Amino acid sequence: REVVEFAKHIPGFSTLTQNDQVTLLKAGTFEVLMVRFSSLFNMKDQTVTFVSGATYSLEELRKMGMSELLGAMFDFSQKLHSLDLNAEELGLFTAMVLVSADRSGIENVASVEELQENLIRALRRLVNKSTASTDPDHQNLDSPRFTRLLLRLPDLRSLNN
Repeated sequence: REVVEFAKHIPGFSTLTQNDQVTLLKAGTFEVLMVRFSSLFNMKDQTVTFVSGATYSLEELRKMGMSELLGAMFDFSQKLHSLDLNAEELGLFTAMVLVSADRSGIENVASVEELQENLIRALRRLVNKSTASTDPDHQNLDSPRFTRLLLRLPDLRSLNN
């Protein structure tokens, strides 16, 4: 439900066909939740705090049989955390994760691609702007942060599969 509400706030999402909206939501919900839940992983303490508030060490969770997926989720979270994204950047990245024109079952690929390209452009501008304000050498180039952020997309797909 939270992902559906999030999608409703993505500019242009509601203009997609209902079938394409449903397809994107079905295919991307796990990936969106993975981005959202990455904040539950504490890299320093090697713990996970669940929504209920219960905190477990990675070792405890491995003993419960959650090692393979948990390890991959922790690695993804660690890589995402290392980018030090602000809330606006994380929100745009999450929208970009959801709106992906290569999902199986998309009927109007051109419309989804257009929305996806708009989100990518907005994220690029935002990340480059925040990087340029701290590193004047990157004023007219793509920030390494933006490139590293895009490299997280295949990680998410792997987790979803």
